Amino acid sequence: MNDTLLAAGFALGTASMSSAFSLIARRGQRHGTAITGVVIGLIVNIPWLVALTILTWEPAYWSSEAWFWFFLSGITGPSLGRVFMFQAIHRLGVSRAVPLLAANPLFSAGLAYIFLGERPGSYVWTGIFLVVLGCVGITYQRKSDAPWDRRAIWLPLMSVLGFSTSNIFRKIGIEVVPSALLGITLTSFFGFVALVAVLWFLPKPQRPSLKWGKAWHFYGPCGLINTLAFLSHFAALKYGDISVVSPLSSTAPLFALLYTWIFLRDMERITLPILLGTLCVVAGGAIIAVKAM
Repeated sequence: MNDTLLAAGFALGTASMSSAFSLIARRGQRHGTAITGVVIGLIVNIPWLVALTILTWEPAYWSSEAWFWFFLSGITGPSLGRVFMFQAIHRLGVSRAVPLLAANPLFSAGLAYIFLGERPGSYVWTGIFLVVLGCVGITYQRKSDAPWDRRAIWLPLMSVLGFSTSNIFRKIGIEVVPSALLGITLTSFFGFVALVAVLWFLPKPQRPSLKWGKAWHFYGPCGLINTLAFLSHFAALKYGDISVVSPLSSTAPLFALLYTWIFLRDMERITLPILLGTLCVVAGGAIIAVKAM
């Protein structure tokens, strides 16, 4: 199996797990805020990630250059990007937020084109723009649709910006030290430190509540699934270009639509524009997959 196919497999695994994560985050919003969810998820994951990294430690991991890039990846992705992602899921719901988060390929491919010198072919660019076209359909609202706050559209876009920037830093770091485990451990740790530093400047009502309760029952597993998806994404970046990995990872709307229909019927309704938009997103990902093979 060549590296491109390995990257495609890990990227699709990321998409499936990301959708499951979104489902749990949606259910958990009754028990804790977005920031609470992010902090709990990081607290649950960092200890075992650090332990596993120490057990598999190699001398090459001591690289100030790689640590610097993973630091930048941490403050843009797991902290800022993840907070906006939770808020988007809470405000817009899974069926709208997850497909909008799929705009990530356009940002990532554009940044990779500018800063990393990647040159995706016409098929890849076609897939990327199909993903974005699908996002346009998802944000369409008919008069008969249930009301939702269109002003909250900026939340997933800010999340996309954070994660796209983080992807660039992460890719550079992995090229210096090709270890997905080290990358996710340092990225999560630095993201947690950055988030804790920011929390001191928030008004008290907006700070996370870490009291033991149902919030931990939802956001703990949610954080674990998200970290596994993150690790899968790191592995995909190790074997393939961002312009291939990012669109395939963003086929999460296909899984999100299925999970929403099965598990969130009492909270969300799948409309025709959402369905068509999601199909465009999936079609874009399929084009990338065919090109990868």
